[in-house]
Amino acid sequence: MREVKWVDKSLKLNDGVELVSRIWTPKDKGSWPALLMRQPYGREIASTVTYSHPEWWASKGYIVVVQDVRGQGSSGGVFKGFSQEPSDTSETHQWVRSLKECNGKLGLYGFSYQGLTQLTGTKDSKPPDCLSPAMTGIDLKNHWSSDGGAFWWNNNIAWGLQIAALKMRRENNSLGWEEIRSALENKSYLRKGLDLLKKYDPNNFILEWLNNLNQNKDFLEIKLISSWLKKPMLIIGGLWDPHLGGAFDLYQKSKAAGGNPEIIIGNSTHLNWWEGSQNTLLDFFDTHLKTNKEVNKTNSFKNKKIWNLSLKKWDEIEEDKIQDCKFGLESNGTANFEIIDGSLLLNSRGSGWFSIVHDPWRPFQAEGGHLGPNPGLFDRYIFDKRLDVGVFQTNSFEEDLQLSGMPILETSVKSDRKSFDICLALSLVNEEDKTVNQFSTGFLRVKNLQIDEKCDCEIAMHPTNITILKGTKLRLSISAAAYPAIGVNSGFGDDMLGAPTINHKIITLSFELNKTFMKMTPFFN
Repeated sequence: MREVKWVDKSLKLNDGVELVSRIWTPKDKGSWPALLMRQPYGREIASTVTYSHPEWWASKGYIVVVQDVRGQGSSGGVFKGFSQEPSDTSETHQWVRSLKECNGKLGLYGFSYQGLTQLTGTKDSKPPDCLSPAMTGIDLKNHWSSDGGAFWWNNNIAWGLQIAALKMRRENNSLGWEEIRSALENKSYLRKGLDLLKKYDPNNFILEWLNNLNQNKDFLEIKLISSWLKKPMLIIGGLWDPHLGGAFDLYQKSKAAGGNPEIIIGNSTHLNWWEGSQNTLLDFFDTHLKTNKEVNKTNSFKNKKIWNLSLKKWDEIEEDKIQDCKFGLESNGTANFEIIDGSLLLNSRGSGWFSIVHDPWRPFQAEGGHLGPNPGLFDRYIFDKRLDVGVFQTNSFEEDLQLSGMPILETSVKSDRKSFDICLALSLVNEEDKTVNQFSTGFLRVKNLQIDEKCDCEIAMHPTNITILKGTKLRLSISAAAYPAIGVNSGFGDDMLGAPTINHKIITLSFELNKTFMKMTPFFN
């Protein structure tokens, strides 16, 4: 292991604002390729919640630069979210390349916010030599704030409060910091979070996103640079990451620009990655930032890989594969009461109907999946016994069936309210050990509907890759709430979101099953 040293340095931007970075370098003499991360949470942390410490990267022969973005950590200026990053990113690239410790080669890494900062720059700036955006999206509406028009309540309120707490730290406001921290610890943020954001951080971008969604306003467009998209790129995603759709969209945009990106979708949540992920990333950087003599390929993944949840192995992603399977739904009206009544029929037309009642006093709870408080696989055996959820299940499969892509449910539904939610979950059922392992979830919010008028709906679920094994069953569960992942629908289309209030209405949904079916669509449409 090489010995490593670090130092803090400042970059003065053209507008006079100073950005502070911590720089780790090997103690050996020489110049090195640089790895840059630009993040809002504190350069000392360096995203070690998901990445190896910069000392490890430096020991592998890199100068590592972790920068506090404008208005965060020790950097000057006012933090304004993604809108501030393009110019700051480009100026930072030029500065890093000019450091005496850097040999001029530059690679970018980072996930989530710092994944998107890699993709924002000015058109006239020199592109990085390679980049690896992870667990991130490029569409603020569909990859960061909502599914099917339903706001990510738990995730985004908690994230917004984290940003607000960082603001309190910069302002040395200990009372504000304590109030925010207490709300997160005792879970009262689910009810009081919006008020806390308005009180302590009224310009927080989460408030802007929520207002844009409620008022049907345009979101900030992240403008990608074609020359950057053509550079070597390793896109990292997770089967339980809320931004997974962004990984696939970014891949397509890179291909369309003439790039040849790699993409790896692991058995990962936003924060918990698969074993071996760091060596995979190291191999990528070694390949594109070092000479052939320096490269030591130890764990090489190429092209397109995705984890198979049931077989526990890596599969190739097939770009143009379209699975020829469709599932019809059948019930005599008691799919929410008798599991044997709700049928999921492979390549067969459905029939019948069923109804569910959503009571805001006891909204159906969300767990697991990509937006639940504890993301990942979740055994919903007990949850599906509730009578406010419809359950549709196949017979035991006589041979394996792989489901790879995005499940979509099309249905026709009537409601006794102007607004309602449809919340879906797909699960693998093993009757021997009585497990119902939920592996994909999806949401849709419908507004401004005429009461008791049929509404044709399409609900996209989270991308997945799983083999339904011989002898097991596939289950589709339908509810009208998924709290706290999604705020509880008021029933009359206003902006009342989050925890239920005295004004929230009971909602009844009636589904026409001869017009309801589930299909698989490819990852790349």
